[in-house]
Amino acid sequence: MSIGASRRNGASVTAFVALLALACTPPVAQAGDSQPPAVDSSVPAAPTFGDTAPKISQAELLQRMQAGERQMLLLDVRTPEEFAAGHVPGAINIPHDQLAARLDELAAARSNEIVTYCRSGKRAALALTTLHDAGFEQLQHLEGDFLAWQAAERPIKAVATSATKDDQTQH
Repeated sequence: MSIGASRRNGASVTAFVALLALACTPPVAQAGDSQPPAVDSSVPAAPTFGDTAPKISQAELLQRMQAGERQMLLLDVRTPEEFAAGHVPGAINIPHDQLAARLDELAAARSNEIVTYCRSGKRAALALTTLHDAGFEQLQHLEGDFLAWQAAERPIKAVATSATKDDQTQH
């Protein structure tokens, strides 16, 4: 191999490495860009507090409810319609997407244990992260959320709506 061929091959390798490095570098936002660079969805997001919050079993929660434990707040973060259709007795309802704006409603419970649930877990995890970020410390996630509570035929309380009251009075 001649010296000239060796230099050409070396230059080709250097160019290839430079192109490879450029291809693997995420784009940098430029002034005037209307959208942020794409995020690689194959890289999992770091877990939030809500994803790793301590769990409380349904049996333990039910036992504590039956014992009349008063230092515990049960927070249902589903929609008002879901809550009205049926919820764990004693729960209060603050939808997860309103929680940050309504934290003052929970100020008296800041030093209490708060057990949070939704239908299946996603909204409760978001709510637990919101509460944790706001300084609440005694937080637990109801294992299995409302779907499992309902499937286990545990006590459920429904809120009578005006339509339900009208239907009941008509019969």
